[in-house]
Amino acid sequence: MPSELRTPLPWLLAAASLLLLPCILALFLDLHPGTRYTDHLPTAISVLITGLALMFSPRQRDTTKDRVPEEHKESLAYAIRTGTLPIASLFADWRSELADRMTAYSSTLRILPTATAGATALDLYAVLTDPTGDLFFLVSAAATLTFGLGIHVFAIVRLTNTRMLEDKLSRQIRLLEPTTSRTLGEPLD
Repeated sequence: MPSELRTPLPWLLAAASLLLLPCILALFLDLHPGTRYTDHLPTAISVLITGLALMFSPRQRDTTKDRVPEEHKESLAYAIRTGTLPIASLFADWRSELADRMTAYSSTLRILPTATAGATALDLYAVLTDPTGDLFFLVSAAATLTFGLGIHVFAIVRLTNTRMLEDKLSRQIRLLEPTTSRTLGEPLD
């Protein structure tokens, strides 16, 4: 699979557009009573593009924070996707990376319901504010709810897989500790 299809950036941009554009339009409708959403569409799109460009601008990566070697990153991603511990886990300690992922998924599960409810409420408010755009905002509200539910299920599955991996990795490390601490002259039990 080409690497450009595996990157989450296009999906994040599409999701941000789906969630934020109707919300921006709803705010513009509230600021300018008596207008239609189509009057604010070019401005809302430019605000969205500017915000996304600032949010996704390249940042300096802290290479000291990378705890997983580059050759193990695909194995780690596969492990989190499937919940199975690959053989590559024997050669690197993934516990801190798994802890970071668990924190990220837990945060997503805490924040997402509120964000989805807020975006849906803004969409429904826009239906009341601009009756000409009721279909647009109703579809946006339905898409927001669907997207929020999908991401919620995705985060639950990934959090469960990450917890299972962390447990399996801890057991594997405990089992391997006696064999790595033995000296060559010691007899086996």
